Amino acid sequence: MREPRILRHATNHREHRANAYPSHGDALDVIAKAFRAIADGKPIPPEAMAWVENCEAVKARFPKKPG
Repeated sequence: MREPRILRHATNHREHRANAYPSHGDALDVIAKAFRAIADGKPIPPEAMAWVENCEAVKARFPKKPG
């Protein structure tokens, strides 16, 4: 008698992350605002910090496969 096979569905974290991240244009806008603030000696704008937190949340939701 053969051993039963276990089916595992592979998920592509890159595809999931790409669909969950903000658009490239929005990301570049936020990054530019953050650089300008740093260059002017001002605090990083709240929308830039929100963008960073969103990216971290996406990475936590769709982690890379170990190995």
